[in-house]
Amino acid sequence: MTATAAAPPVPMRRAVLTISATRVVTSLGFYLSIPMLGVIALRSGTMSAADVGLLVATHALFRRAFSIPLGIACDRWGARPMLVGGLFAETVAYGLLASGTSFPLWLGALVLDGLGGAAYNAGARLLLARVAQGNAASSFAGFYIATNLGALFGPLAAAALSGAGHPALPLALSAGAYGISTVAGFLVTRRIADETNPGARFGKAVLAPLRHRSFMGYCASTVPLWFGISLLVSALPLEAELRDLSAYDVAVVNALNALVVVAFGGVVGRRADGWSLAARLKVLAIGSLTMSAGSLVCLVPGRPGLYGGLLLVTVGELALITAADVVAVQLAPPGETGAYLGYVTFAWAVGGVAAGMLAGRLLDVPGSGTTLFWLISAALGLAGAAALLRRSVRVGGAAHGTA
Repeated sequence: MTATAAAPPVPMRRAVLTISATRVVTSLGFYLSIPMLGVIALRSGTMSAADVGLLVATHALFRRAFSIPLGIACDRWGARPMLVGGLFAETVAYGLLASGTSFPLWLGALVLDGLGGAAYNAGARLLLARVAQGNAASSFAGFYIATNLGALFGPLAAAALSGAGHPALPLALSAGAYGISTVAGFLVTRRIADETNPGARFGKAVLAPLRHRSFMGYCASTVPLWFGISLLVSALPLEAELRDLSAYDVAVVNALNALVVVAFGGVVGRRADGWSLAARLKVLAIGSLTMSAGSLVCLVPGRPGLYGGLLLVTVGELALITAADVVAVQLAPPGETGAYLGYVTFAWAVGGVAAGMLAGRLLDVPGSGTTLFWLISAALGLAGAAALLRRSVRVGGAAHGTA
């Protein structure tokens, strides 16, 4: 592998802070728009609940599923070009979203935003993995905290602007935020040490993680967790319509989710530094079980059930942000970290697409469909918890046997 830094590398802490700074601005742009897209689409009268579900699923598919080739591209050509190029693509996508409200236009814009987001996330997470060393858990947690700083204020601002009769303004502001981040990302990452592996073969890089049975099983076990955190985008707007709640309710739930992550994510991340693989898997199992309980609480009618249930889902998310990526980094051989992180993100794609399609199909009208949706969500969380706990016991037993 070769280093491609144009200048002496910056210290680890400063590198993490610069990456997180771009994430704060991009997350503000993201959360000004994405959580409210379903509300804007339904109230414009141009799209149905099924259309919204398809949009959410498409966005999740392109934002997560292309993480594997993009992660391999980061390993081969460097993470920085992917980070900057992804930000530029997202700037264009939000400009398209702001230019009109039609299903074909939004579908194309969300495909572009999904690809851009996948490129940015692949580049940013690989740079973090390379500079974090023994502080991987707290560094990744800090990255997700930066994401949720935007989530804390973005939905509330978007709801206020939409309520004032300016639904397109948040989308235009998002385009501006991503434009600023593109320039900032280009400037602030120039002194972060980047590495390339030009000799890496694409086919080999794709197949190597697939042959790692333990890692593939781990990725499959995390799908219910990714399904759970996707509920805020897929199920919440549709449930708000069915329960006759306002756009502010959607914004407040997203803001509460962000507040919990910002308040406790750093503490949990610092405690998780140095944990064993078995301990991280056990924490993920607890997170999946908590999300399952949250889905059951969402069966309670009205505002209290939705607020309380999704708050429990957020508690489960704390486990996800401190352990999911770190496990992939622990399992990845040298020079293949980007590919392994890409497969974890692909598991996110599976969970996000499933949540979007299932919500669009079952949350169209009140009644049995709503009940079935939350029961399926709870069952998935329970299955994920059982699978992760079984893996934790197996890994712990193997470590004890070789001690």
